[in-house]
Amino acid sequence: MARTRTPATRTTSATSSATSAPAAPSRAWLDLRGPFVLPLLALLVTRMWMSSRMPYASEDAYITFRYAWNLAHGAGAVFNPGEHVYGFTSAPWMTWLALGLGLGQDPALWSRVSLVLADVVTLFAASSLLERHASRTGAWCFAVMFALWPYCAALSMTGLEMSAFIALLALSAWLIDRKHSAAGVALGLLAVFRPEGLLAAGALAWWASRRDRWVALGLVVAVLGALTLYYGSPIPHSVRAKAVTYGAPGPLHSLAWWDWTLPMSLSNRLGVTSEGANMVMYSLIASPAALAGAFFLWKERRRALAGTVLAAGAVWLSYIAVGASYFFWYLATPLFAWMLLVACGLPRIATGRWLYAAGTLALLGAWIYQPYLYINRSLSEQGLFSGAGDFIAGNVAPGATVMLEPLGIIGWHAREQRFIDEVGLVAPAVTTRRAAGAGWYADVLRDQRPDWLLVRASLLSRGTALAGTGAPFRSEAERTSAMAAYQVIAKGDSVSGDQNLIILKRIAQPSP
Repeated sequence: MARTRTPATRTTSATSSATSAPAAPSRAWLDLRGPFVLPLLALLVTRMWMSSRMPYASEDAYITFRYAWNLAHGAGAVFNPGEHVYGFTSAPWMTWLALGLGLGQDPALWSRVSLVLADVVTLFAASSLLERHASRTGAWCFAVMFALWPYCAALSMTGLEMSAFIALLALSAWLIDRKHSAAGVALGLLAVFRPEGLLAAGALAWWASRRDRWVALGLVVAVLGALTLYYGSPIPHSVRAKAVTYGAPGPLHSLAWWDWTLPMSLSNRLGVTSEGANMVMYSLIASPAALAGAFFLWKERRRALAGTVLAAGAVWLSYIAVGASYFFWYLATPLFAWMLLVACGLPRIATGRWLYAAGTLALLGAWIYQPYLYINRSLSEQGLFSGAGDFIAGNVAPGATVMLEPLGIIGWHAREQRFIDEVGLVAPAVTTRRAAGAGWYADVLRDQRPDWLLVRASLLSRGTALAGTGAPFRSEAERTSAMAAYQVIAKGDSVSGDQNLIILKRIAQPSP
């Protein structure tokens, strides 16, 4: 493939390379001048370093771990045995974790190895598309960003499925571009991998062949039909629970999803999220590069590369449209779309090597501070929740009901107990009651009568819940009456303040 040095010749080269017969992938991928071998080494180094500093998966990952554990041990794909609640977000990922558990593997390690391999797929598939249809320089830009950005490395350590989702999106586009016979299967798996996968696959399907669309549709019907038979709905209940608890306020409240794309501050700080603040420093160059990339992709809209960006961008726009609550792992898809746009456009607005050297240096320098955002979060979650989980496992009778808010790590440590969570991820009755407004906590205690409670200190001191809308109690008198039926059994540390965990046991009937 010809090397290019100016924007004009790059466009011409990209067009001609798309129509000429490409070199065999196995040979091209081993070329040290290509955007594969060296970025791959960098990717593996960053993931290995992050793994050595993050010994635990993220809190939410342990929810899926418990579903997978029960499936692997014969209780079915459930959180609480006998309760068919679709409280996770990816059935294929949960099934993959169950396979690992069935083989005797630790789910945190199994998921990490799988997610790093998924990152390798993303690196090769996306870089290959960029090299074939944009430019080799653009492919290098993406490969370096993806390999070196601390966020991307941390994401593959979480145990959550987002890295696999991105890999599946990139792989589906690559297979469609190559007119591979497996493209339909990959497209169908993308559609059912996560709730927003259906949107991404629907956008990408415009670039697929008719046969691929029918294969994908068949897979979608089969998987969604099976989920409906098992759970009563093909839509994860966790989606409804989060929408009710955290709300969906619309595009006017979606700044977290896009403020980092602009070279200006739209609030009293640079970026309303930690990730956004870290990315603002790149926006002075990235913003015009992304705009140039968008214009380029419009001209090349018949290529699968454009479909890749449209698929990821459609998910991004859906988050903005509904004002989806910000969770850092959800940023993966918008960031993937953004990196592709920047990679397409940067070689078209910038010449010379010093800018690329400065960008690489900025990414390397980010490792001085950015990784600790995720490392400290992981260690904090384990320090706060694992002890409570061990206490419940050792002191609460198997089958007894515990009501709590932090479901993942505690539910994983105490796998013989039944849980009702305050968000309602595995407890539809809580979601229904929270949608009705204030007093939801008191009403759930009255109707469900949990044997044990695990609460934040703020619930006892001020009657406020950590997350979501709606007051737990209608009045101070109601709080006093509802909590009178429970006695404090154990407390966490003395320095967490309102975040301190307190464990209570029911000792009497709640007051009417």
